[in-house]
Amino acid sequence: MFKLQLISILASASLYFGCFHLNMVLFNTLELHSGANWIFLPAGVRLLCTLLLGLEGAIGLLIASLIISTQTYGEMGLLTNLVSSLISAGAPYLVYRLALINGLPATLEKLNAAKLALLCLVYAFMSALLHSIWYTLRSVNTDMLTGFAAMFTGDLIGTLIILYAMKIILAAVRRTRDHI
Repeated sequence: MFKLQLISILASASLYFGCFHLNMVLFNTLELHSGANWIFLPAGVRLLCTLLLGLEGAIGLLIASLIISTQTYGEMGLLTNLVSSLISAGAPYLVYRLALINGLPATLEKLNAAKLALLCLVYAFMSALLHSIWYTLRSVNTDMLTGFAAMFTGDLIGTLIILYAMKIILAAVRRTRDHI
């Protein structure tokens, strides 16, 4: 069991790390300030990893976030990066747990389009709000409203792209499996 948990943590960390760097290549010009992008695909990976892997996914996200923040945003300082990493991993996990408590299916495959969109919306709002408050308190960004707007938009777009792409892939795999 421990081996499977370790693999889940490493897979989550690797997926998030890779997607973060891909996002930097594709959308670096859309960064408003450190940590706020108008399109942020890694936000979708955060929610996907928690939906698929639960706590192990969140732990992997935390590890990758800590590495990314110290490598990429070292100028923001250790405390800023540590709390930002905790928010990055904690917000999707919190939304995932709240969704389970409120009766949403525990798997991505069982979420219908409306519930998936709602989950993406709640997650993007929570992540952007927590990050924006923290970045304003730490003077990373002095305009909380603009920072929130960019982060919410980027997190929502990135999450919708990643989760709906995964949902389409799962449906295609299921159709292929059913025909075999």
